[in-house]
Amino acid sequence: MVPSSNANPNNKRLKWQDETKEGQEQAMAADTLLPYLPDLIVEKIFRLIPTKLAIRSSIVSKQWASVWSLGVPFLYFDDGGESDDRRKQLFMDFVESCLKHFERTKLLELDRFMLRMRYDCELIDSTRIDKWFSFVVDRCVKELYISIQRKDDNDSVEAATTYYGIPHTILNAQYLTHLNLQHVKIPERSNDLINLPLLKTMTLYAVLFDCLGVPLWDGCPSIEHLSLVSCSYNSLGIMGTWGWQILVNNSSLKFLQVIYCKCKGIYIEAKNLESFVFISVFPQLRGIWLSDECVKLKNISVYAHLSEGTWLSMPGKCPHNLKAVIDIPSLLHLGYKGYLLPNDVISVKALQRFDACLMLNWDDDDQGLEPPRTHFPTWRNFLLNFSCCNKVELSIHHDAVARALTFPENFRKTSSPPLLKVMDLWVSIVRLRCPQTMVGISAFTDSLRWMAPNARITLHYWDYYSDSESSGEDE
Repeated sequence: MVPSSNANPNNKRLKWQDETKEGQEQAMAADTLLPYLPDLIVEKIFRLIPTKLAIRSSIVSKQWASVWSLGVPFLYFDDGGESDDRRKQLFMDFVESCLKHFERTKLLELDRFMLRMRYDCELIDSTRIDKWFSFVVDRCVKELYISIQRKDDNDSVEAATTYYGIPHTILNAQYLTHLNLQHVKIPERSNDLINLPLLKTMTLYAVLFDCLGVPLWDGCPSIEHLSLVSCSYNSLGIMGTWGWQILVNNSSLKFLQVIYCKCKGIYIEAKNLESFVFISVFPQLRGIWLSDECVKLKNISVYAHLSEGTWLSMPGKCPHNLKAVIDIPSLLHLGYKGYLLPNDVISVKALQRFDACLMLNWDDDDQGLEPPRTHFPTWRNFLLNFSCCNKVELSIHHDAVARALTFPENFRKTSSPPLLKVMDLWVSIVRLRCPQTMVGISAFTDSLRWMAPNARITLHYWDYYSDSESSGEDE
């Protein structure tokens, strides 16, 4: 019997040589067919794709392999939501092998590190992940994007032990400029140790706070953008099911958004804040306070449709135009303190009757000594927001405001009263600049009667020179 040619060792050797030669020719053809791209472009391509795919792409050509071997200052790991235990372990091993490769390169800095994975506290040792973060922080990482979702995301928020707790190493990354945390826990006592001097942007999504005291952002003296989405406090803690109060006291912050967080109140003191967005469906929301120091606010958007009764205090001192949309059906009280410019757009929506306290001032430098006649529609539209109030308190801190609210007779004949349903109007003029203004009190009183024709009007005013108080009541 004649043996087949396939059994001949020499034939196998020749076949292997042909395949090797063919592979080499294909690789050379790939280098020839692919257009030449500068190394920087290849590196940018590696930045846009997960690290696993970048490794596969590095075999496209010798040039691409060379760029990868030198090290790319960007690492992105994604387990694809893998639930198989064996594959999870393979993913962990793959991450560690890539970090070892990076360690062998001469790169000492890492621009960006991204990690997206499922976390099983019973299967995965959290200290292994902690070491990854220690590695990247030691490489002066600038941007961190971390999403470590629990194995079963249907677990209750109270199951704090099923979360991965962010190590203190991350909260002390001296070169970090962007931090994005998702589905993780901020462990107890972390607030006392945070120090992120260069951080500009912080985004927290579905983060569980397991600590009280100084907020994280207080350790970020350079932060400009802060976003809190679907965050909550461990309900087994002191706050219980009432949620927690968010305190923001930061002089560098410019943009703040708080969306779907389980908080019963928020207090903001940020002198450079320009934009504030707040959306809540938490029934126990009690109050939103924007301090008088928020003098640069240009945009305010507040939506709280499920709250059972909320107070809102907002300033209006920005020298530029303010756009504010307040949509709180169960609003109990609204406080406004500041100026009102001709192009300001302020909208208040509430389903129930509420009380309002309006402290109005005037800036001679920015607004001039006298209100322009085109100002009257702006003031009327502003007052229309409070038409359904039970009680409106007007506290006037400049006699120019009194003149701005003295609507001329021809305007009153062509416009409907802005406070038609108000039952109680209390007006206090706390600063009169000259005795001649007293002559205008009569015209101002007539304007008040037009503004709120069904209200009991109480007027208090102080003489600027003698500090004596006078008052009157119009039934």
